[in-house]
Amino acid sequence: MKKSLLLLGVIAALAIGVPAYSQAIWFDVDGNGVCNSLDVLTSSTTAVDVWLDTNHNAAGTLVTCVDPTAVLDITSYDLVIHKGTSGSVAYSAITPWTNSLTGFTQQPNTNFTVAGNDAGLTYSSAGYLAEGKYKLGTLNVTVTGTPVLTFLDLSPDPSLPSFGTGFGSHCPGSGPPYTISLGPDFTDACGTASTTLTESTTWGKIKQLYR
Repeated sequence: MKKSLLLLGVIAALAIGVPAYSQAIWFDVDGNGVCNSLDVLTSSTTAVDVWLDTNHNAAGTLVTCVDPTAVLDITSYDLVIHKGTSGSVAYSAITPWTNSLTGFTQQPNTNFTVAGNDAGLTYSSAGYLAEGKYKLGTLNVTVTGTPVLTFLDLSPDPSLPSFGTGFGSHCPGSGPPYTISLGPDFTDACGTASTTLTESTTWGKIKQLYR
């Protein structure tokens, strides 16, 4: 009887959301809003979308703020993007990034910046958007060869305007104040696929759930 009650308690807890961070961020090349093996950069690629789910992990499990009085809403976002493997990614000189969130703008000295194989950007708003799944924006690119894009948790270069990858929220994070950061707060980050279709062990098994 006790075991049955314990099981019911666990099921109930899962149903209302797990108190944690566990967000998910990913690149989308083929425009279907998910990260999968079709998201390969080729010479025909001109746009790469970036998506963030503030209150679900990659498995689709609902998560809530560790502070029960706060929610996982969003008021800003920072990205540090790394280009790896062979080939190159050139960002548009005119509009390297197109923001998709209403009311979000660049602040002074936060322009899209490239430093070697890395690029950084930051946008913020005077208000907050409700917790949920958002397309943050689109990278406008020219691709040569077979590069792969990934997210970095921390900026490797002080010239980049962003501290790393994450988003501002009413929910307190473990890094910068009220910022949910890749690395210390969540780890579900899906890069573009390689031509050999190798995938992150964790994300590769569960990312199809985003279909």
